[in-house]
Amino acid sequence: MTPEDLALLHRAQDMILAVELTSGEQFFAEIVMVVDQPPTPDVFLLRVLREPDGAFVATSTTGESILLADIARVAPIPGVEYPPAPPL
Repeated sequence: MTPEDLALLHRAQDMILAVELTSGEQFFAEIVMVVDQPPTPDVFLLRVLREPDGAFVATSTTGESILLADIARVAPIPGVEYPPAPPL
């Protein structure tokens, strides 16, 4: 994951992102919390599906933890507003 992807992950807490794992699996997820600290930097998330009307619906009431090392990239979803990146 690039530093820009990690920054987006931090800014998108409580928001929906597209996530791609290093295994190639892709899904939408609501980012619950990012723990970017040793010994196991990870993200807690809820997988969601996009309904035909554009709404996102959780696929489970149970979240999951994924190691940051297992995430290849994250991306914003068109039509979803995200907080602006902080100035450099």
